Amino acid sequence: TYLKHIIPAMTTALATSSSAATLPVTLRSVKATGKVPESISNFVLPLGATINMDGTAIYFPCACVWLAYYNGIEPTWSDYLLLILLATIGSAGAAPVPAGGLALVITCYNTVFGGTDTPDGFSYILAIEWFRGAIVTVVNVVGDSVVAAMVSSLCPEEEVGDDDEISETGTDSPHHQASSKEEEDEELRRFDNVELGTVDKSELA
Repeated sequence: TYLKHIIPAMTTALATSSSAATLPVTLRSVKATGKVPESISNFVLPLGATINMDGTAIYFPCACVWLAYYNGIEPTWSDYLLLILLATIGSAGAAPVPAGGLALVITCYNTVFGGTDTPDGFSYILAIEWFRGAIVTVVNVVGDSVVAAMVSSLCPEEEVGDDDEISETGTDSPHHQASSKEEEDEELRRFDNVELGTVDKSELA
């Protein structure tokens, strides 16, 4: 039921291949679910559109491993670990625009496998980039929306209600204001009695 409301954001991501361009639709879709407070969605979703690139992190190792085998290189376990590390860090730095990760694919490949130029077979990746970018953007947008729901479940609105109850017991609560008014009236009556001579002034000390 939650993901059903995210369908407009998913279709927009599929059409634009850009998390940044999809952000306004994502904000409206998450708000339409009624399960995520606006304060949380306004913080989580823009942050996720910038650094949460789930699809890109999955894509980098796959593309680099395919290029390695295409160029006659068999990756070792240490190459896989280094690819995972570079993909995790590099995906956060990828621009949320179409074809924003192509340069990072070349960078990761040359770093891990010791290349110095564009590897052979990169043209095949470039040919399917338009389709790959759309699918990856959908994954990123869905991931951002799910994380927003997770943060909302970990920080429920009940906690905000508890803060409101605390504030009601403070100096701004109606009960406190009524008590203050009664105390002021009592002080005025005491001073009036002093002026009339019915109360000893020492009682005010």
